[in-house]
Amino acid sequence: MAAQNGLVDGVRSAARRASTYRINEGSFDPSVWSAICATIDSELTTRLRLRVIGFASSHLSRTIAYEWQQNPGTGQYFLVAHISATYNNPLFVPLVSAILDWSDGNPANPDNQLTLNASEQMRVENPGLNAPASTTTQSC
Repeated sequence: MAAQNGLVDGVRSAARRASTYRINEGSFDPSVWSAICATIDSELTTRLRLRVIGFASSHLSRTIAYEWQQNPGTGQYFLVAHISATYNNPLFVPLVSAILDWSDGNPANPDNQLTLNASEQMRVENPGLNAPASTTTQSC
């Protein structure tokens, strides 16, 4: 449970960080975009190192994306930051491991890990755009 709480905290913190950027269409330039993605990823892994006992980055898979959405009232577009993470938390207590390992995968192929998931989304409070050049979701 502590690892799940740490994962939720890390994802929420990364989403908060992602929502603070003044993102516009120019931000999706590869040089700017890679810096934004690196900062958000760093926020997530730093938080997980502090909150998840025995954290190993090799057990983490994450998704960072910005999605354009349209305000139905004004017709303007805004961005929503989406952060999701999956962490394969190692299980160390034999009897508990055997029970929990069955709950997240194939019981015939135990991996002594419990797969934990968390996701968060937050609106980026930028001035609205009348029509972005592309409404394609941008992922890191």
